[in-house]
Amino acid sequence: MSNVTMTANTKPSMEHSAFFLGSATAPLRSSRAGAAIVLSAIGALSLAMIAPGTAGKWVLVALAGLFLMAIVCKAIYATHVALFALIWVLVGFLPYFQLWPLYLLVPLAVYGAAVVLTPQLRRSVRWLHTGHFGPDVRPLVLATVIVSSAALVTWAALTKPDLQRHLALIPEMPLWIYPLAAMGFASINAAMEEIVVRGIMMEVLDSALGETYWSVGTQAVSFAALHYLAGFPSGALGFLMVLVYGVMLGMVRRRSKGLLAPWVAHMTADITIFSILAVILIRA
Repeated sequence: MSNVTMTANTKPSMEHSAFFLGSATAPLRSSRAGAAIVLSAIGALSLAMIAPGTAGKWVLVALAGLFLMAIVCKAIYATHVALFALIWVLVGFLPYFQLWPLYLLVPLAVYGAAVVLTPQLRRSVRWLHTGHFGPDVRPLVLATVIVSSAALVTWAALTKPDLQRHLALIPEMPLWIYPLAAMGFASINAAMEEIVVRGIMMEVLDSALGETYWSVGTQAVSFAALHYLAGFPSGALGFLMVLVYGVMLGMVRRRSKGLLAPWVAHMTADITIFSILAVILIRA
């Protein structure tokens, strides 16, 4: 399609505006202008994640302009990503909301409210499905779990990174609560990041680039940028590790056609992270 204007003849059925147990369907293809806005917005957001101090304000201005352009061009998926990116970067300027889980929870809540209240945005959402977890998906999930967990343990053991920022987020608690805390952290953190990257971002990239390896690779680069400064792992090596991990999660998302399988794989990696931090705290 040359445009993604929602009319009586082109608008998706209302099933795409709600959560269903089936598989996600491919989004409508964006126009060239819409695709350019999508890629520009994701690039600007990634830059803000890597260099928030030097690029943050300029990115905010750029995203505001891209959001207006998306509306003028009637590019619905470009509007989605520009709106979310604009909210996320704007919230990042508020110190209180930089803490976990508010740094992602608040932008998602504001964006979600805007989508629910805007019929065109609401009707265009197609990623909010569990997908399937069949025999063609389970080996990919298992491979992702094994590779990511082994890489995280190896990174922590060999590089001996400064983890005080992460350790400070874990309050004092009895030993028996640690498994419950690990499950709570992993399930929430994995859900937020999967909604953002394999949900919102991957859908708009599919609309811009088609369901191709380019879409999978681009979302992985942005996912790595998100972890560059303060992720686990972080830094240049962490960027490369998360990039590979993002490609694997993207392939799981593509094969399963939903968020359940990548969420499960992501959650196990976050449990590994929490376990590493818990061991350090217990031994201290």
